[in-house]
Amino acid sequence: MRIWTAAKILSALLVIGIVALSYFFTLYVLGKEVPTSLATFFSRYMPEPAPLIAEPMTSNDEHLKMLEAGEMNDIEPGDRAFQVASELLASGKTAIAREKLLFLINYYPVCNSSAAARHILGEMNMDDYLALRNNPNVTAYKVARGDSYLGICAKHQTSLDCIMHFNGFLELRALQPGDEISLMPLNLRLTIEPTRKAITITNKNIFLKEYPIHRAVSPPSATFTTKIESKGGIIGTRKITPTMKEYRGSQKTISLGKGFFILAHDPQNDSPARGFHIDSADAEELALILRVGNDVEIRP
Repeated sequence: MRIWTAAKILSALLVIGIVALSYFFTLYVLGKEVPTSLATFFSRYMPEPAPLIAEPMTSNDEHLKMLEAGEMNDIEPGDRAFQVASELLASGKTAIAREKLLFLINYYPVCNSSAAARHILGEMNMDDYLALRNNPNVTAYKVARGDSYLGICAKHQTSLDCIMHFNGFLELRALQPGDEISLMPLNLRLTIEPTRKAITITNKNIFLKEYPIHRAVSPPSATFTTKIESKGGIIGTRKITPTMKEYRGSQKTISLGKGFFILAHDPQNDSPARGFHIDSADAEELALILRVGNDVEIRP
């Protein structure tokens, strides 16, 4: 019996020793301080830490990669909030994770994890905002005699792009009295900050999404407010209107007040157009969610 007890004690000590050794080796790999004797032992008999840290990630989930990047150097409260959001997303608690990310960008806008938080939150928000099913912002409208698409857009504060999206149209079809179409009002606000290289969209003063600016041509020297005056597209050098069949395949442009534009960035051709040049996909999405009359604030 004594031999069996001694064996159990020895096994327990061995396990404790392995755990302690693993703990100190983890610290050593992360560049933390460890006892000199252990550091010498690790450097002689264990793999070098650099290759372990430099191993490429194999996850295909871009959101998880970005979240995992925020788990290191968890010092600031904002970074801690980002780490918690990471854990919540990983466990499928997206609603609470969204609240945590929103808290982070509102109260710690310049922390190390803020940019990643904005990107992830923006993608989550846009998925919900443009959802074709179970979208609480979408309403059904029955077409009346004399209705036109442009008249419906003006009356219900929406756009042709939005009508086509929520009704699955590849092109505008003739309206008939009694037809039922899905509509969503687009009451969004843009804040354009050339210095920060960002266009921020808010919905009822709540962050919706942020888009990076590649180039700002002749930005203003003082803050001013304006509205979206028109939307259109370009194919080659030809201007396309939203009612034309070619509009769907065109590079989208959004005209603001005082001669400013939001337009697709062409890496092969630095357009001199005054305004803010963004990714083609981002310009396409902005054309979908914005309408003529949306408020715009441009800050230097």
